[in-house]
Amino acid sequence: MQRILGVETSCDDTAVSIITDTGEILSNILSSQDDFHAKYGGIVPEVASRKHLELISIVVREALEQAGITQNEIDLIAVTHGPGLVGSLLIGVDYAKTLSYLLDKPIIGVNHLEGHLLSPRLFNADLRFPYLGIIVSGGHTQFMMVEDIGHYTVLAETLDDACGEALDKFGKILGIPYPAGPKIEQIALAGNPNAYTFSMPKIRDKTIALSFSGMKTAVSLLVQKMDPEEKEKNKADLCASFQEAVMKQILHIIQQLKPLYPFSGIAFSGGVSANQRLRDLAIHQSLRQVYFPSRILSTDNAAMIAYAGYQEYLLHGPMSLDFPVISRLEL
Repeated sequence: MQRILGVETSCDDTAVSIITDTGEILSNILSSQDDFHAKYGGIVPEVASRKHLELISIVVREALEQAGITQNEIDLIAVTHGPGLVGSLLIGVDYAKTLSYLLDKPIIGVNHLEGHLLSPRLFNADLRFPYLGIIVSGGHTQFMMVEDIGHYTVLAETLDDACGEALDKFGKILGIPYPAGPKIEQIALAGNPNAYTFSMPKIRDKTIALSFSGMKTAVSLLVQKMDPEEKEKNKADLCASFQEAVMKQILHIIQQLKPLYPFSGIAFSGGVSANQRLRDLAIHQSLRQVYFPSRILSTDNAAMIAYAGYQEYLLHGPMSLDFPVISRLEL
């Protein structure tokens, strides 16, 4: 049995996981930095990299203990080398390279987006190629044709904000602390999703794409006309309506793409894919099989990096220790 150590430090979470070559997750540890960044209303790159440096050894040790193995029993090291924040990526990559050198273990750099695209396969053995992979997170909103391991084509993406970013900015308008997405989802449960209408953007040239900046501007102008008491009174309805508009724009793109490509299924990933309203709407409106990773694998995690790394390793073998960190790495 092969044991793969995954390391993920592309943004603000320090994540380490150990999985087997059959996809069994032996450990999946994540140290969140949300509390450190909340007071700034968003991620501060310098703070993120500093916290990674403090935490990574501790998180690796905990992952090994939970898996019940020693570092010498690791067979492969997989680490995110892009895209992401340069400082954060460097901490994870340098640590993984050092471990690889000291233990004389093979290493492979993994594209963070590939990790997300393949993560639904960890718990859905019947997900067959080709499928529509949808990454919905704070940093990305992309619709990809996933033809096979290493073969991906962008079919549609956002022209401005990512959907998770739009939710965070909406939260800031209403005074909802960062990260706002999960809090908006909870507040929306008490609201009416039809209370306010935020129109879907009109994209020129018949391009299949998303845009969230106009919706964000619309809600900002709406809230500016409300006094504090009125804003608080309508908070649940505003959250439900804005969340609904974001999710329905994602589903609209799916409906545009479905007749154009021979997908076997539709697989969501990324932090926003943990949203229950999105899951309910996608399952209800889609005519094809819909797949989601478990909620713990929806947000950034190292199990998906270990899994994607092992798949790439089977195809191409290990990398040399001089592979770079690439902040804008593309698939």
